[in-house]
Amino acid sequence: MQAEELFGAAQWVAPSGGCDQPYIRGDFAAEAGARGRITICGLGFFQLFLNGRRVSSEELVPAWTSYEDVDFSYENPPRRDAYGHRIYALRYDLTPFLQPGVNRLAVWLGGGWYRKWNYGRVKLCYRIELAEPGGSRDVLSGEALRWKASHITRSEVLEGETHDLRLNTPGWATAPLAGDGWRPAETVEAPGGTAFYVQDCPGDAVTRRLAPKLLRREGDCAIYDAGENITGWLALRHHAAPGEEITIKYAEELDADGNLDATTYNHLNIPRYDTFISDGAEHVSHPVFLWHAFRYAAVYGDAEALEVSVLHADVPVTAAFDSDNETLNWLYRTFLNTQLCNMHCGLPSDCPQREGRGYTGDGQLACDAALLAVDGRAFYRKWMRDIADGQNPATGRINYTAPFIPSGGGPGGWGCAIIHVPWVYYNYYGGTDVLAQYYPNMLRYFDYLELHSENDLVANEEPGHWCLGDWCTPAGDNPLIPPPFVNTYFYIKSLREMQQIATLLGKPADATRFAEIEAIKSKALLEAYFDPATGDFAGNIEGANAFALDLGFGDARTFATTVRLYQAIKTYDTGIFGTDILTRVLFDRGEAQLAYELLSGDGDASFGRFKRQGATTLWEYWDGRHSHSHPMFGAAVRYLFRDLLGITQRPGTVGFTDVILTPQRVEGLTRIKGHITGVRGEIALAYEIQGKQAQVRVELPAGVQGVLRWGGAEFALAAGGNQLTVDA
Repeated sequence: MQAEELFGAAQWVAPSGGCDQPYIRGDFAAEAGARGRITICGLGFFQLFLNGRRVSSEELVPAWTSYEDVDFSYENPPRRDAYGHRIYALRYDLTPFLQPGVNRLAVWLGGGWYRKWNYGRVKLCYRIELAEPGGSRDVLSGEALRWKASHITRSEVLEGETHDLRLNTPGWATAPLAGDGWRPAETVEAPGGTAFYVQDCPGDAVTRRLAPKLLRREGDCAIYDAGENITGWLALRHHAAPGEEITIKYAEELDADGNLDATTYNHLNIPRYDTFISDGAEHVSHPVFLWHAFRYAAVYGDAEALEVSVLHADVPVTAAFDSDNETLNWLYRTFLNTQLCNMHCGLPSDCPQREGRGYTGDGQLACDAALLAVDGRAFYRKWMRDIADGQNPATGRINYTAPFIPSGGGPGGWGCAIIHVPWVYYNYYGGTDVLAQYYPNMLRYFDYLELHSENDLVANEEPGHWCLGDWCTPAGDNPLIPPPFVNTYFYIKSLREMQQIATLLGKPADATRFAEIEAIKSKALLEAYFDPATGDFAGNIEGANAFALDLGFGDARTFATTVRLYQAIKTYDTGIFGTDILTRVLFDRGEAQLAYELLSGDGDASFGRFKRQGATTLWEYWDGRHSHSHPMFGAAVRYLFRDLLGITQRPGTVGFTDVILTPQRVEGLTRIKGHITGVRGEIALAYEIQGKQAQVRVELPAGVQGVLRWGGAEFALAAGGNQLTVDA
């Protein structure tokens, strides 16, 4: 919708100076018994107060989007964002905060992503709809508002903040408007070429608080441990002399000497930091318009660490997993923590400490496991819009990040998110509306893949762009598995998903056409990469056989060779996509034991290695280089639920309304329990093997049909609790 539909005749205002963290305030009158609602947008982030009370506990709103056209010509090669744009406003009920007579509305603005990527000046617009006993009227933002610089003099997302408390204005949200540095706000143009919406995805929130543990104190430096890698901040109490600086530096790791190791942030080993400049009074301080990704913090100066606030998207956890294998338990907990650490501002990010971007590769890979672990319905609806907004209208290209920021990736594992994410979403929540909404975008992306194919293999990208296949294999930044092989795998997978989507949408001719294209691409892949002498694909490098087997290609030798290899090396040799695919293929083809041993193994490329090295979030690379909070390898967590717990949907159904529970039993696992949450409630399974028998318990919500398959027998299940004793 247009800005006028949300804000009426309200004007956008900005501080008249070059300030990115200003206070903006204004007064309005209200009758006794008035009711009110505000529609407000502050770019980049804002906090809203009325009569000195904060109206919402949401943090870092509005959500990050491709706000408006922006020049990325400083990139190499130069490029300009000319895609779809949207901006979200927030809507709050003001009635509990209104008082008869004068009401003081105050907004604190922060630069956020809007300033980080040079979209424009910080700005504010709002419309208050008042319903009073004497009638209804609007209160609108405009030139009557006044502004003042806040005590935050630096705020850079992912980097840190500086608070000069000598500039502090006590009671700023309620203090008189006259004098003391308050200046008239400047009216500015509304963001151009942009559609406006009321935000319907969750904002960030402080979800937990942790007690930091003092590890050691040396001179004026104290090093603290949050106990786990998190996103959020450390709050300090300090009472230093005027002008004295207190600094917090953050890192995910400590080095061998117990000092901060920030090499997972950047190769220069430079920590992120916050600085608080004292005014001589006592304060409790923490950053306001950002988060830090850290486990350890070094505090310099006369200050006391109070608590660690854990901040991420306010999404409920909807699953649980526990067993007598501690590595699997660790894997579930660690993936959940990593996924939450990478849910901020309405997008699933690659990592929260270096880039924080919504990479379509990482996002589509982990979305299945993420939607099992949390209620991501509103969150992923928003991100699908970002993916579509980032589609090049001229070529159909889907960008590597959503919202678009110039970044690296590849056409298959990244761009095919425009098909796969809506398809997974439909299977979890039902309703074909998202499929219909993005169907034109899906078709347009197939045009792009064709344009960048050679000999019917997806083989190249636009000049200046990466063309990755798999990523983060043990080979590092130069995976050995051929990119055209991987990208064509994703094209074929997407064609198969599109056949089902087209059928659901009543487009049988399209489904037939996709099947015909699939046959052509399959033939090309077989001719290019299958070795009839060995049965291998691309030499079975980095899990290549698993990619082919997942498509139903190859022969008996292909799978036999795959099994022999991993029985011998007892660890993964795969990248982010291959790890997920290999695990699925082993479970699907009757090698649950081997899949289990890889998931719980302790080799050079394994989750057990992460666990052994003390990780509390998943790492970007098997060898620990770079980021230590990347959810992408955690895509394989879905097999804990799909295969070990055995919770699957009956073919042709969605939303987990008709389930088939078939636990794949393996040696070494005698006790397991867990649940997921479908559209009608919680679905839980637990079993414990005792001698020659197993005690199995299944719980189904009302309205869900289900059967348990165990040892070749099938047992009908009723709503509520089901207790069975079966042969082990």
